[in-house]
Amino acid sequence: MAANASSTVTLSPQQQQQTILRILLISLLVVLSGYYIWVLYKAITPNVSLAYKAYYIKNQTLYWQPKQPNLALTLPSTLKTTNNVPNLSRAGWSFDTSDNMRQLSQQGGLYFTLPNVPTTNVKITFTLTKTQQQLKPLTFTFNHHQGTLLPQAQGNILVAQLPKQQFLAASKQLQSFILTTPTPLQVTAISLTPTNVDTLPLPHSAGSFNQKIGNVE
Repeated sequence: MAANASSTVTLSPQQQQQTILRILLISLLVVLSGYYIWVLYKAITPNVSLAYKAYYIKNQTLYWQPKQPNLALTLPSTLKTTNNVPNLSRAGWSFDTSDNMRQLSQQGGLYFTLPNVPTTNVKITFTLTKTQQQLKPLTFTFNHHQGTLLPQAQGNILVAQLPKQQFLAASKQLQSFILTTPTPLQVTAISLTPTNVDTLPLPHSAGSFNQKIGNVE
């Protein structure tokens, strides 16, 4: 004789609690995983100003200035190095100033943005505290361009041209100018000026040295 038997599986209270606990733990793990993925994404792509990122995250600049969130400069522009200029690089520059100058050693320079890409080359001028007859040409890197900063006859000025095609196109991309100097420079001001001239006067001690600024690749 065959009998049809139906049975209902019933979980004990202890098994029900274990199931609920397991579901809660899995849900908590999913929530925490999503939260940490979001935190990691925000860390990689922080929604902060260029000045904040350059100073706090990348340690590129010497000073934090919330009033200049994009480190923007206009052309022409002159930066007095004795001021707390947020465009100065953290590397190379002395934090403190003395005798109306700030010292630049080894490698250092500027970070800045421009509202528009220049339509001409831009002359960059470093003005030093006093005449130095032993000044020599100094190498620099502007974005991906290699160039030479030349001493002028005055003895306290170094000049170069930044080719217009080497400026980054986006208005919120940092332009980077990094100078290499074997001896410390006592700098009072840095100027950026548009120019239509594609050559610069040679240093008075250059002899037969001849170089066209802005075309050194």
